[in-house]
Amino acid sequence: MKGVNKMARYLYVGPNSGVTLQNGKEILLWNGKEVELPEDNEYVKTLLALGYVKPILETIETIETIETKKTKKTKKEVGENAS
Repeated sequence: MKGVNKMARYLYVGPNSGVTLQNGKEILLWNGKEVELPEDNEYVKTLLALGYVKPILETIETIETIETKKTKKTKKEVGENAS
């Protein structure tokens, strides 16, 4: 479909602010909150490049990786706790 922007969910990490996109839609950006934005928008690409938004899927994978590392024990740690 021509003219239809694919939307994606992002985690916004930056100063609270608002933006009016080229299509006239106003978006409020709250630090630490999810926001739905068009993937192919130049402003969104800029936010991505600056690190102010991160795709939700990437964020979830990062959190899962951190949690996995916290719960994994080395063989040495397991051996010490077994005695």
